[in-house]
Amino acid sequence: MHDRKKLWREIEQLQEKLHEIVSKKGINSPDAMRVSQEFRNKMKEYNELKMM
Repeated sequence: MHDRKKLWREIEQLQEKLHEIVSKKGINSPDAMRVSQEFRNKMKEYNELKMM
């Protein structure tokens, strides 16, 4: 359970970071693409944990 909460906090932080990057550099910037991929990977990890 602790891992899931920690992972969710990481997801929220990535979401905030992504919003900030998109507002400053645009949605197609390399930084936005990188953080977006990190966000998707964390969401996938979270969803896999939920199914256990």
